[in-house]
Amino acid sequence: MDIKMGIAKAGIKPSGDYDILVLKFKPSVYSVVLTQNSLAAAPVIYDRLIASMQEEISAIVVNSGNANAATGEEGLKNAETMAEIVAENFDIDSQEVMVFSTGIIGVQLPMDKVEKGINEACSNLEPWDLEKSARAIMTTDSFPKYYETTGEIDGKTFTIKGIAKGAGMIHPNMATMLAYIFTDVKIDKQLLDKTTKIVADRSFNSIDVDGCESTNDSFLVVATGESEVEITNENRTYFAKKLLEVATELAKMIVKDGEGATKLIEINIYEAFDKEEAKKVAEAIALSNLFKTAMFGNDPNWGRILSAVGQLHLDIDFNKVKLYLGEFLLYAGEPKDFDREKAVEYLKNNKEVKIELYLGRGDAEWTYYTCDLTYKYVEINAEYTT
Repeated sequence: MDIKMGIAKAGIKPSGDYDILVLKFKPSVYSVVLTQNSLAAAPVIYDRLIASMQEEISAIVVNSGNANAATGEEGLKNAETMAEIVAENFDIDSQEVMVFSTGIIGVQLPMDKVEKGINEACSNLEPWDLEKSARAIMTTDSFPKYYETTGEIDGKTFTIKGIAKGAGMIHPNMATMLAYIFTDVKIDKQLLDKTTKIVADRSFNSIDVDGCESTNDSFLVVATGESEVEITNENRTYFAKKLLEVATELAKMIVKDGEGATKLIEINIYEAFDKEEAKKVAEAIALSNLFKTAMFGNDPNWGRILSAVGQLHLDIDFNKVKLYLGEFLLYAGEPKDFDREKAVEYLKNNKEVKIELYLGRGDAEWTYYTCDLTYKYVEINAEYTT
């Protein structure tokens, strides 16, 4: 894919790290999923307007270190100005530019620094480097998040590449993050919109770190159409699986990097009545601070899992329920005699932990990712702005 990247150190971040990213590409169809938080940030409001008007875009600009959220009319004007600066540099319409921000809420952007940074990024374009661009959008992230894969349809190869950021304020809808995935397939915008929504629900909308939904969450998929592969109703399932692969890997990286986290926890719900119930049950477990702190303490206290499900007030017959921690059967209609010491060792020795819950009600399933809740999470967020 012919995607050009520009990055700059504008001085928005106190650390002095890269904080401006610009990506330039041929006019391309796209799909975007944005936060449902009522306190939507200025760039989210701007992007919603663009999405309502534009079938194609040809650039994005991202600043990190400042969310431009809860900043009123001035904040919205600043988001528009960011698009205009990019458009002027590339001699395109500003409506072809989407704008994204991440960082501290309630602080106006230092537009003198932002303008200088965007101009610098636009004037120093280079081939898209996933790692460097992922670093430029980091805030409290401890590592850059990027992933790529290829697929083949009718003997023709296509590529999917993506970057993301996120570590705190992680909860649907969206889960707090920024993610940008590009593919070179040819695809109708309506079909891309439908596919992106399904992928978002199974990936970025199925993760949680702290139950806090952000103001800036954005997931963008761009299809440049540069390959010979065309996505149709006949092959869309395969394409969706490959797109989901990239989105899921990025989503898992966000959870692994949950502020202070020591464990990635995969929660698999089986035999639910329908998908909505399966996701609801998985999310209830993922949101339980009692469960998450037990995981941090390497405590196989399965009562915290089942009680989180019970508080949903569904008509689940717990006599039919089975619960596994890794390979250990903890509960099957009644407490099971499992090797507690080995279960504790499983939690101590694995950075990735698996929970499997069988509801005995149907054939629907869902997978949700969360992390443990640690002392470090409290420390990071107690001192976030100080």
